[in-house]
Amino acid sequence: MSNQTVKYLALSLAVLALALTPALSVAQARLGSKLPGKHAASSAAQAAVHQTQTPGAPTYNYTLLSYPGQLTTLAICINKGATTSKTEIVGGYGTATELYQAGFLARVSGTKTVTETYQSVSYPHAPANQIAECINDSGEIVGTYLDSSGFSHGYQRIGGKFSKIEVPFSGATGTFPVSVNNSDEVVGAWYDSDGNGHGFTLIGGSFESFDYPGGTQTEFEDVNSAGDIVGTCYDASGVGIGFLLSGGTFTPIEYAGAVETFVDGINDSGVIVGNYCTTSECEQNLDGLQNFLLSGGVYTPISILPGEVYAGVADINNNGVLVGYYQDATGLLVSFVATP
Repeated sequence: MSNQTVKYLALSLAVLALALTPALSVAQARLGSKLPGKHAASSAAQAAVHQTQTPGAPTYNYTLLSYPGQLTTLAICINKGATTSKTEIVGGYGTATELYQAGFLARVSGTKTVTETYQSVSYPHAPANQIAECINDSGEIVGTYLDSSGFSHGYQRIGGKFSKIEVPFSGATGTFPVSVNNSDEVVGAWYDSDGNGHGFTLIGGSFESFDYPGGTQTEFEDVNSAGDIVGTCYDASGVGIGFLLSGGTFTPIEYAGAVETFVDGINDSGVIVGNYCTTSECEQNLDGLQNFLLSGGVYTPISILPGEVYAGVADINNNGVLVGYYQDATGLLVSFVATP
């Protein structure tokens, strides 16, 4: 497997198994409430510049997610304002490992007694290869699907009505919207005919493209209400590094001692979550993938379901609740909600 970013693991291994995008990485795209460069750098950006590390680690209670009748359930986004009475999670499900035939919306409620309800989310008349990427507090969903020729397209679902999202940039061969905030602003990644990845924003009907300075394969991953964007790119040596884009400025995020760092989520308080590799084996197949939380400039390692082949953190809400997935010994991906 090529180096690919964690949140787009679903699309790269499954939906994109048709070699739709030749050089995806282990992370991929999302945005916020203001155009980058139109507002001052937030506290999250300031904190990311002064990074220290602490050995402390939070503990979590886990709820495993399983779409009824399916072998694989991949959860990748939780609404930021989620409460115990309105937690909404989206992702993809499938009948086989690494095959996501449709997206899903899961509503999870309760603490001691947890109730889960599931609903399929599928772009109409599209082939079976698709996935729901993110949901905001209003229930608006963005996602991605492949057409019959194997080309990727994005969609937005508002009030049950679907509309297509396609970047207008010259040479675009794939559009991947992967996050939407409460101001109806969409971010994602798009790929050109040479297989190069770029970040994009869709705000007020206008698209804008972004590239990490000096990097390649820029992929936005998440956005918060302040307009802070996190994501991952590759440097000139092909090493994956995370970043924060705030106030028009890119700030690198690199976990100390890691050979690659992938950033996946940010909440409205500026708390960032991601994943990292410390070995070449992890770079190739994610075995031994590790997880971290970055808050106030302090990195905290988080241990998610130790003992599994790998576990990835995909998103975080305003209460510190995580969603993610792990690969079990049989090779299946299983998803979870982790409540601190």
